[in-house]
Amino acid sequence: MKKKTKIAFLDRDGVINSSQINNGYVGFIKDFKWIKGSKKAIKYLKSKEYKVVIVTNQSGVARGYFSLRDVYKLHNYLKFELNKFGTGVDKIYFCPYHKDGIKKKYSKNSILRKPNIGMYKLAEKKWNIDKKNSFMIGDQLTDMQFAKKSQIRGYMFNSKDLYSFVKKKIDFN
Repeated sequence: MKKKTKIAFLDRDGVINSSQINNGYVGFIKDFKWIKGSKKAIKYLKSKEYKVVIVTNQSGVARGYFSLRDVYKLHNYLKFELNKFGTGVDKIYFCPYHKDGIKKKYSKNSILRKPNIGMYKLAEKKWNIDKKNSFMIGDQLTDMQFAKKSQIRGYMFNSKDLYSFVKKKIDFN
């Protein structure tokens, strides 16, 4: 029997990134702003033996606001900055699709797009997820629906400091 893995699923924009530029469509490094305590929260989760997995809808690709390459560049920057802080994420899953997109290639419904659980299913292929001890932190209703459909706890992040929020939730359980 494969060991069960605790996973902290984190939304990106609104949870790790505080920038509200372009109505929250953040595709460029210059527009990314770390939420207070986000690096520390990720480091803390790792110290508590959680895998940290970012699950993020990035329909800005489908809408033509930025390219797939821009998303990868931003995610590489995010990983580099976390690495400098002595931590990291285990995986970043994202959905570039949206049914109303103007980029034909990305203009479609997708199982990956939250509240669907395609990104959870990808994580499930990689790890034997401990549903009882895994959770999702997001700032949107779709994040909470994603958690519910994945049968994990969902925490609505509505704070200014991710570390304090995580500490309260993790140490409480």
